[in-house]
Amino acid sequence: MTRRDAERSLGSAELAAGLADGEWVEPWYGVVVPAARAHDPLTRASAALLRAGPHSVLSGATAAAIHGCNSAADGVVHVTIPYDRELRSQPDLAVHQAWIRECDVVELDGLRTQALDVAITEMLCTGPQRSALDCLEQALAQLGETAERFRMLVAERLMRRRDRRGTRKAAALLQLAWSKPRGELVGGVR
Repeated sequence: MTRRDAERSLGSAELAAGLADGEWVEPWYGVVVPAARAHDPLTRASAALLRAGPHSVLSGATAAAIHGCNSAADGVVHVTIPYDRELRSQPDLAVHQAWIRECDVVELDGLRTQALDVAITEMLCTGPQRSALDCLEQALAQLGETAERFRMLVAERLMRRRDRRGTRKAAALLQLAWSKPRGELVGGVR
């Protein structure tokens, strides 16, 4: 919860004592969480959204992890805020600024999260190549019959992307990604 809400709920003295005793931690300025849940990914994601503000969204690797891409988790919480907000990145909190279209936002586990195709497109353009490719392949494997449709959706996002940086690299990674399990026969070749 926000520090202000915690002070209202617990009282300033009790919150200060809880922070001093280690019962509560403040991962980022203005947000407190119970120490027992400080390393829980969903708690950290929720705290990051509180810190970033009401129009923020979990993005990139964090959004992919919330969608179930376990190869995306890197310990840093990624949030995107609109251009009219100002917030700097902090340790373990990567803040990005971009246009946020509400049609590209889904709610997962009660958290505003980029749609999977948006998150993976961002990772392919800006993230570490190996991690982005692993995540894309994991998503394609999970999607089964709809994997190629998803690949086309990501390709379309790359073509329409306003920020052109990294799009050529991303398109190449998209071509490299396996859409079938690697042990399965493809055209008679394993």
